[in-house]
Amino acid sequence: MITVASQTTTSQVIPLTPLLQQLTPLVLKLTPLVLTPLVLKLTLVINMDSQRKFFVIGNWKMNVDKSRIDSIVKFMTAASLDPTTEAVVGCPSCYLSYARQQLPNNIGVAAQNCYKVAKGNFSGEISAAMIMVAKGNFSGEISAAMIEDCGCEWVILGHPERRTIFHEPDDLIREKVTHALKSGLKVVACVCETKEDRDEGRTWQVLEAQMASLASSISDWSRVVIAFEALWASNTGILATNNQVQEVLSQLRQWLRHNVSHSVADTTRIIYAGSVSSDNCQQMARLADLDGFLVGSAALRTDIIDIINARGSYVSRIVNFFSEQERSLKRI
Repeated sequence: MITVASQTTTSQVIPLTPLLQQLTPLVLKLTPLVLTPLVLKLTLVINMDSQRKFFVIGNWKMNVDKSRIDSIVKFMTAASLDPTTEAVVGCPSCYLSYARQQLPNNIGVAAQNCYKVAKGNFSGEISAAMIMVAKGNFSGEISAAMIEDCGCEWVILGHPERRTIFHEPDDLIREKVTHALKSGLKVVACVCETKEDRDEGRTWQVLEAQMASLASSISDWSRVVIAFEALWASNTGILATNNQVQEVLSQLRQWLRHNVSHSVADTTRIIYAGSVSSDNCQQMARLADLDGFLVGSAALRTDIIDIINARGSYVSRIVNFFSEQERSLKRI
């Protein structure tokens, strides 16, 4: 990892394993220089054990039809996407197969919900098996098997809109996560805080309860991404500061460390949702405990390209900086 310390910002650790071989010789040559005020007192500490691949999922919600999907697919496939970032889109259930057929294999497809059983009488729901091929009398639901049958491997569960609009409680979300994982899907498991939670000082109490419920259903954390959303910063005109985001992400990782294991804490990806755009993604991508983004409206625009490339763009600037310093030394 690279820790960047300056006089104006807090220290932040950035997983950069794919670029370590490129950076190491430059850093070794420039060590005397980087310790001076001429380069903002930047110091580098390299950790070879970074294990968390940057993850960006764009959630289309209920905002697409085939024509809109075609448009999004066109600009996503034309763009140069950072190969070190895992990119996924969250698609309405009726378009899962279509989206999977249109998108290249380097972009994953996720269902936005699935039910807690493989089949039954639940009108309007989708089960893990449908996303993989289950059946039953549950009108309107989709199963994990149906999702898999559409060629998709991800599902978003516990999204704040499911919690607040459809009043899904923690125990139902836990049951959905359990079934989806047992069915073979990978899960983006969401936790969230509201404005009232933050204003009344109960953010961590709420998040801890959500995490405890989720953790009781998960045995294989390698197939889970935790997504934290600050609802008060989603489409409200109020943006969470980097320090506010990092504080919560750090608490979530420490919770995993103390309640699950050190290994799970070090390897589980924790991502952020809350009005992420091309304007703020690169600054956030520097945060120590941030491993990606869950993106809403920006996923419908070309902003999603910048967000997918946010970590790589920042890394490139670091590499370019040290390359230029090396060239400067050679000219002296």
